[in-house]
This record gives sequence, C-alpha cells and structure tokens, in this order.
Amino acid sequence: MEQRMEIIEHDVDFCVVGGGLAGMLAAIAAARNGARVAIMQDRPVFGGNCSSEIRMWTLGCHGENNRETGILEEILLENMDRNPQRNFSVWDSILYEKIRFQPGIEMILNCSCQEAEMDGARIRSVTGWQLTTYTRHRVRAKLFADCSGDSVLAPLTGAQFRVGREARSEFGERIEPERADRCTMGMSCLLQARETDHKVDFKPRARLPFRPDGKLLVDRARGHRRQYPGHRAGAR
Repeated sequence: MEQRMEIIEHDVDFCVVGGGLAGMLAAIAAARNGARVAIMQDRPVFGGNCSSEIRMWTLGCHGENNRETGILEEILLENMDRNPQRNFSVWDSILYEKIRFQPGIEMILNCSCQEAEMDGARIRSVTGWQLTTYTRHRVRAKLFADCSGDSVLAPLTGAQFRVGREARSEFGERIEPERADRCTMGMSCLLQARETDHKVDFKPRARLPFRPDGKLLVDRARGHRRQYPGHRAGAR
C-alpha cells in the first residue's frame, strides 16, 4: 500500500516565508490589522541573523541620531527591560513570544519552503517540509511576502530577480555604490568581549598535524582513515 507524508493545510490572508526580523514585523503588523497570517520559518527560532544562531545586532539604520522605531523598537525596549544581561537565550524567547502570543498568527517552525503553486502570475499556495515532524505544510493565501533572505520564492515562481547591489543613481540612495555590482552578504565573523573581575586563561585548540608540504596528515590513531582537506586517498 502506498504511503505518503501527511500534508497539513493552512488557509490565511497573508503568508510570510521567512522568520527573520523582516518576516516577523510583516506578520505582526498584518495580524494587528486584522489579517489571518501564517509565517513559515526554516529554523527552530525566530530572528534570523539576530537570533542566538548568528547573533548579529539589530540596528540597520544609517546616519547620526537615526534609530529603529515601530514594532522593532517595541521589541528592543522589551528586551532591555526583561533581558538586561543581554542573554541570547532570553532574546530568543522574547522573539518567539512576539509571534506565539500575537492573535491571528499561525507559526510553522523548522519548515523549509520548497514548492509554489501558481495561478497565472499570482501565487496560489506554497508548500514546505517540516523536518522535525516529517510533515508537509501547504499554505494558501491571498498575499505572500518573501522574507527568506535568499529570495526563495523567486526561482519557485519564475519571478524576475537580481543579484548584487544597484547603482546609487537608480533609486537615489546615497549609501549605494556608484556602479552596480554583484556583491552580496558575506560570512559573518562576530567577536564578543566581556569584562570580568578575574583573570581568564586562554586555552588554544590543539594544533592539527601538518606535513612539511602544508597538507594535513591522515588520522590513523582510531582505526580508521579520516580524510582531511588536501589528502589524497592512498597518500602517505
């Protein structure tokens, strides 16, 4: 007998794909204005790059005396009140509660958007795979917002898209480069410093065994051959 994974159907007014700050604020704003909202997030937490998984700061404004306002400021002020130690686990819970306890929002965590059903030039539904439950979720909505950070709906729907930064003159944005390019966001390297009232010793990681030519050696100590970068099968 043929067996298929369960599909859970959702019918809403507005579907947000991506649970970073952009997706969160879009979902909250829509729900507060009476819309029935579903938010599909492929991670176990909300917040995207500013969650405990990446830990980027939440300020995106440019210029002297500029600040984030609206729903984001509301969240930041609550975090200042409830989380004076700036613990990222507490921050995750604050972001989670903003979605979980907002009336009108259905949240679908650990769910990667993989398919889109079209009706002409409009999106009829999106379908995601929830790895933690081995369940597919299909969301039908009147409007969709791609807040995935990777424009996942663009290739799924055949929409036009661009890669990189537009020229400063195209939209009159002073912060953009003079010429368009294909630069995108790179890797995040975050350093965190804390002041303590006692000495903290630094313990460097063990050095990996290198050969004279700079290639890593094969680990034979555990009865198996570990393939390090630069190692050829059978090399000694």
